[in-house]
Amino acid sequence: MKKILKALFSCSISVILILSIIGCGSSMYNYRVEPTPIKKGTSKYNIKNITLSLQHGDGRNIKNKTFKNELELKKSFKKFINKGLKARSIKGGVKDLQLDININYKRTYNWGGNSLNKPEFSYSVNVYNSSDKLLVDFSIPLSKTKHAYFKENVVLMKIAAFQWDAENEPEDIELISKLIVEDLFEIGN
Repeated sequence: MKKILKALFSCSISVILILSIIGCGSSMYNYRVEPTPIKKGTSKYNIKNITLSLQHGDGRNIKNKTFKNELELKKSFKKFINKGLKARSIKGGVKDLQLDININYKRTYNWGGNSLNKPEFSYSVNVYNSSDKLLVDFSIPLSKTKHAYFKENVVLMKIAAFQWDAENEPEDIELISKLIVEDLFEIGN
């Protein structure tokens, strides 16, 4: 038993070190109108469209129906992005800036397909004015989630113990949604 625990601990430390090196990507804004009419931290945004592409990594257990399907994940992203926009006081309506968000989300599975590793994701966002003129676009390359320091350690331990599963996946969805909102908050002058 001690040998198993020691091997698991060594494996967990290796996973923690590797994953701490891999973080989230960064976005670069492509302003299509100069000077931009967008005001940093004060312009209001409304989700016009979200496109989600769900991919499954190796080891998927098709019989496990506890994970959300693509439509359910899309609804979760929309809910968490709207929640983040409201929290940052940049949630708008149909007369405000319009968002077209494209998210690629790869669910990665642990051995057995009933628990998860960190998801891989990328996204791109187009921001339009109320006349459908593209004002700015940005994207991030393929990335993995990285929670705040203490939370990250808890997540990595749960992953190592095969305990990060469908119940925990919304935490990753919320984290990705917060990244999108933070990128939106930083647009403009």
